[in-house]
Amino acid sequence: MFGRDRLVLAACLAIMTSPAFACDIGSAASAIASIGQGIQAGRIKRVDLLKISDRLLASIPISPEHFASYTSERKSLVLSESDATELAAAVKVLAPAQLSYQPDLRWQLIFVDEAGTKPHTIFFSKRYVQGRGRAGYVDGNMCGFTAATIGSPALVKWLQKRL
Repeated sequence: MFGRDRLVLAACLAIMTSPAFACDIGSAASAIASIGQGIQAGRIKRVDLLKISDRLLASIPISPEHFASYTSERKSLVLSESDATELAAAVKVLAPAQLSYQPDLRWQLIFVDEAGTKPHTIFFSKRYVQGRGRAGYVDGNMCGFTAATIGSPALVKWLQKRL
């Protein structure tokens, strides 16, 4: 029995220290740069926004894997030239940072290119006192966003105005 307890403890420690819970800042920053460049170059033609109500109470934080089953609202925006310029600027200020908890996601932003493929996805956390979108995922990489000031990050503000 003692050996089994050690094995369980070792497994728990491995999970807690696993890189799956850490933000790969380089990878997230690269994805954010790629999104901004794709928008500026005109390769990203549309953004799709899927939302879950902040009022939905879930027993565990909503993760990317379960997001679709809770989605309550969907909107799309074909980017005009001025939208694209402002969106690229809003994306570029996102600064990925380490995150010590799993965010409770409520917004999914899907970037759609000219071929209709979806090369990038960003998820944002729900609204808390300190604002919406202070944590989430960039192309599957769980991160905090240091540019997310009280209220909302620039990208969330941009989305709220247009979608």
